[in-house]
Amino acid sequence: MNYKRLETFVWVASLGNFRKAAERLHTTQPAISARISGLETELGVKLFDREGGSSPITLTSKGKELLPYVEKILYQTEQLRKRAGLSTAYSGILRLGVSETIVNTWLPDFLSRLNKDMPNLDVEMTVDITANLSNGIKDRSLDLGLLMGPISEPNIVNRELCTFSLSWVASPKFRPT
Repeated sequence: MNYKRLETFVWVASLGNFRKAAERLHTTQPAISARISGLETELGVKLFDREGGSSPITLTSKGKELLPYVEKILYQTEQLRKRAGLSTAYSGILRLGVSETIVNTWLPDFLSRLNKDMPNLDVEMTVDITANLSNGIKDRSLDLGLLMGPISEPNIVNRELCTFSLSWVASPKFRPT
């Protein structure tokens, strides 16, 4: 299996568009088309319904079935590279969305550790409210979100990282009615 073809399949499926996948992978739309065509030939299945025009490309039922397996292969490949100590295993740009609460608490320690563990990774950070960051995760303009609560989408993985205790604080003169 060709790694580039598998990676391309995941990006086209995620972005729903060959041109956007080409931009993301820093290549041309014909190269993306060739990779998908080659993968479809290699697997002997059609992965995408291509209706043409400006309508988004959608996965076939077989494409939907195979996507989690391909994502797992790519994840395992990155884990193998990490275990082997390849410094290029994590390189490029990470588009990170962070809520203000996290920015003001443990984010500096997280970024320090991230830089130590993955020195070839460049972080583009967006600080915003959870609702806006959630939209960025859904539309794939963000790669990772550190949010104040989960996102209810079948294709998004949520992991609880921490909890914050909240308190109501008021002046002793305050008298609720």
